[in-house]
Amino acid sequence: MDSILNNNGVSLAMRLFHYIPELVPAAVALALYSVVAIYLTARVYISNSPRFLYILAFTALMEVIGFAVRILCHFYTDLGRYIGMTMFLLLAPNALALVNYKAVGEIIRLSNVETNRFYLRPKFVTWFFFSSDIFSFCLQGAGGGLQSTVDYNDIGIAVTLVGLALQLFFFACFAAITFYVQRNPQYQYHVHGQLNAKNRLILCLYVTIALIYIRSIYRVAEYATGYGGPIARLEWAFYVFDTIVIFLSFIVYCVFFIGNYLPKRNAAARFPVDNSSSSSQTEKGDVEMASK
Repeated sequence: MDSILNNNGVSLAMRLFHYIPELVPAAVALALYSVVAIYLTARVYISNSPRFLYILAFTALMEVIGFAVRILCHFYTDLGRYIGMTMFLLLAPNALALVNYKAVGEIIRLSNVETNRFYLRPKFVTWFFFSSDIFSFCLQGAGGGLQSTVDYNDIGIAVTLVGLALQLFFFACFAAITFYVQRNPQYQYHVHGQLNAKNRLILCLYVTIALIYIRSIYRVAEYATGYGGPIARLEWAFYVFDTIVIFLSFIVYCVFFIGNYLPKRNAAARFPVDNSSSSSQTEKGDVEMASK
């Protein structure tokens, strides 16, 4: 116990975490996320899936690093470890949203639907929401850094809260676009060997959007109640509403693997048209492609 005490016998862990981080749940989380990181890396590589799906494996790796640092904080907590752990565990899961943005952008691109609505253009869906996430990441990161100092703790909480709130708003806008694309029959494409590829892909997106939203609401509530508030003092709440929720998102990504419902790298995807003759030509093209 002496190893986690700083000057004058005051525990820095108690000042920063408001509790001593438990070793067992952190170790279990580290092991589970390690398996997920290895599995997703191998699956994306072997299946020749789009490269942006490596973001999933990278995010899981960031979780592994975050929990490794949390384990170190169990034995000895200093400011550097606390900030590092906060950055990895607070910011890394947000990258999962980038996968969803890119996936919807791919659906729109592959459907080849011409539209005058800027918010339904593939590049806008991917890059606007990506940029909004980067902006919210920066706010959350700056807020997390400010919280490490007593003088700027309140400002840090406010900045982090603004970043999380903006993320919730933009994610809700993205969910609305996803719903529109799913309901509009014009947005359709074909992947060889997969029936209803779009609907299966969007099912994965819906579930992960809901889970990420739950996690974001928890983080907003945590910071809204203040540093050292009733939510921040509950370690079990962190594991239930953050760690487990994000892990469930990874399970969904593994089971409903997005790479199954998008064309493989260097493969041309064909989109269906309304008349039957064109549909027949598409099926003929599939046979020809399979024979090559």
